[in-house]
Amino acid sequence: MLVYRIAKDRYIRDLTGTGAKLYGGRWNPKGYAMLYTSENKSLAALEVLVHLSPGTVPDDLTIATLRLPDDELRSYEGEVLVSPGSREPEHRFLAQAGKAWLDSRACLAWKVPSVLIPGEHNILINPLHPAANDISIEMLEPFTFDERFFIR
Repeated sequence: MLVYRIAKDRYIRDLTGTGAKLYGGRWNPKGYAMLYTSENKSLAALEVLVHLSPGTVPDDLTIATLRLPDDELRSYEGEVLVSPGSREPEHRFLAQAGKAWLDSRACLAWKVPSVLIPGEHNILINPLHPAANDISIEMLEPFTFDERFFIR
């Protein structure tokens, strides 16, 4: 299975989930390593774009195409509740679900629904799973956003 990840050039080869461990994320609490990837390049780009500060135009990004073992993927079966006003209760619930998944080491990768694009998915990777050694970087390419994303 191929998945996609966009990161700053200096971090793109780091598949240890250190950034998520330091700061936490939608699917992991702070202190738990997790690698966030997407099932396609466009979703990977949106996942980066939504977190950029206004006026920030990154010029040091790379997109990685990663190959995962096909037999190490499971799908999240729970519900993702998105409330327009506040995402805190949902965020804490999903981070705890992710923590339980990480602790179980049931599989290398977990297919979860995208909040940004309903019907599309992100692929979460447990870097502490034994099969993490089987992840290969198939391709690295410079990545830039079209400048029209930043014109308002």
